[in-house]
Amino acid sequence: MLASAGASPDSWSAPATLATCGAARQPKVVFPFKAPDELVGSGAIVWLGACGAGTGATIGIADLGGDDRPQAPRALLAGAAARTRLVPPLYALGTATGEIVAVAGSAGASVLGSPEAVAADGVASADVERLRPLGGPDTPLATMDGFIGDADVATIAGSADGGYEIVVRAQRHYAKALHGRRILPVGSARPSALALGMDFRADRLVVWAQRGQIWAQDITNDGRIRARQLLGPSGYAPQIAAVLSDDNRAFVIWTDEPPPGAGGATQILLAHSAVGPTFHGAHTLASFTEPAGVRLTPGAIGAERLSDEGVALLWPAMVAGNYVVEAAGVTQTGVRPPSILAEAGQDVRLAAVATGPDNELVVVLALAPRTASGFDQLHQELLATRSDVVRASTGLGFGPLDVIAPSGANIDPSVAIDPGSDTALAAWQTSAAGVPQIEYALGSGSGSGSGSGSASG
Repeated sequence: MLASAGASPDSWSAPATLATCGAARQPKVVFPFKAPDELVGSGAIVWLGACGAGTGATIGIADLGGDDRPQAPRALLAGAAARTRLVPPLYALGTATGEIVAVAGSAGASVLGSPEAVAADGVASADVERLRPLGGPDTPLATMDGFIGDADVATIAGSADGGYEIVVRAQRHYAKALHGRRILPVGSARPSALALGMDFRADRLVVWAQRGQIWAQDITNDGRIRARQLLGPSGYAPQIAAVLSDDNRAFVIWTDEPPPGAGGATQILLAHSAVGPTFHGAHTLASFTEPAGVRLTPGAIGAERLSDEGVALLWPAMVAGNYVVEAAGVTQTGVRPPSILAEAGQDVRLAAVATGPDNELVVVLALAPRTASGFDQLHQELLATRSDVVRASTGLGFGPLDVIAPSGANIDPSVAIDPGSDTALAAWQTSAAGVPQIEYALGSGSGSGSGSGSASG
């Protein structure tokens, strides 16, 4: 199935500007749960930006009203936390106790040559006065929301023997803060990419890139660390996404690209484990040759667990010389025929993805003119589509692509779906007179679909 722009059964509002109290960057949309068995709660948009009398960037927040529209912005941080100058990247997770875990870099501290990652953990409706140093750099870093509100953060740290280790901190669904540390020694080479997968029980799979290889190691919910496993090769600036299912099977998808200017094919690889999870190699989802100076942009792949506990994968490919996005459900027996999200004669790239309560995905795509060395993000459109809204014999039943942001300096989109209303909220960074600001749009839910291409696995 091929989805392209046109009239959509999903209705998106016109873009609106978030009235922040200063320059605002890297918005994140998040919907914390009220409780593990009450998967609804008040959402928020959080961002990095100047707000109040602080000396630099802090974390701003706009709580969402009953109609999922942002309310008056304010500073999330107070006291000493508000005086810490923060730098990108920003991550945000929701918990099962109405809390938001936000992670950013602290410009005042350096670990392994990069700003130190710090976490702000608190109820969205209150101020956070303490930042928790995570003891590792702000990149690479991985976060994962669990099925019932568990939250994990993984960072890189230096080990006592002069090498490196991965540190995993967890906030279980019954807890009020990140606690404990599970440490995975990884040797003398610093990992270049990290990803996490988590199942319903809060078993988790840690995946990383190191010296041209992809490795995985799982940690049980009672803290036992199993032997690491080699999954396959990786190349330039690898990207990784992972899902761990309740049947102890896992899916790991990653990129294997040659460096810019080098020849050779770009490959998108998938490792699908047996029960354990136990991996037995990987296979190729897509293979294509990119223009000499152009490489995949961040967020090019996705692995999502759906509300019916199925799994959907998203990855880049090329059709007729243009980038497209393919999306498919996966089962124990393999990958189903994909949907192709494309625009004729233009490059379409994955920018953000979220899952909803009706077994659906909302996907945000970026469309920008290609240059000799990448994409012109000063003239970038953002489009959105929802799965499982049309009947299709193959694919995930995506509707047409809606333009949610016309051509402009639109970057760093984030999207989430209110589990109570099925409304999608997308937010992104744009610019007005050179000042970064945030715009947003709402996409009304289209109801459960009945297409035969819905994902499961």
